[in-house]
Amino acid sequence: MSAVASDPGARIEFLRRLRQVRAFRPDPVSAAALRDVLEVGRWSGSASNTQPVEVVVVEDTAVREQLAAGGANTARTAPVALVLVTPGAADRFELEVFDEGRLCERLLLAAAAHGLGAGVAWLKGEGPEAVKRLLGIPAGRRVRTVVGIGHPDTAAAPTRDRPAPPRKPASEFAHRGRY
Repeated sequence: MSAVASDPGARIEFLRRLRQVRAFRPDPVSAAALRDVLEVGRWSGSASNTQPVEVVVVEDTAVREQLAAGGANTARTAPVALVLVTPGAADRFELEVFDEGRLCERLLLAAAAHGLGAGVAWLKGEGPEAVKRLLGIPAGRRVRTVVGIGHPDTAAAPTRDRPAPPRKPASEFAHRGRY
């Protein structure tokens, strides 16, 4: 058993160190790591266990560049971009958004467990419609979130080697009993 698996303090530190990565080295992500990240995503919880979110895995450089042009900047340098697709059901909008967020965080944590970095970006303006056409996603589906995964380029944008930004005091974050 690894030190992280057996030590609650190490597990908490692992969770606290999760950071948004915006710049990646061109090194490929191993098939095993990508498989694990997707498997963790597949097992993410969802409202009523509907499992509404699907993922389009994009590794082609030209396609990732088009994702970046649509607003998903992390896709430009990440060797893998995961495009999250929800059903787009108006009556379940809030649940879909919640499930999408849960999945996103799990993908970032799974990438970090492999020593990879990950960054979340949103498609903006006409980006979602352009990406749906580009990737053959049905018109009624909702596309907004793209998760870039790869090896962090700490030379271009230091992430793990710099201290975490200051946080507000715990007393201003958590309120006991009443606000």
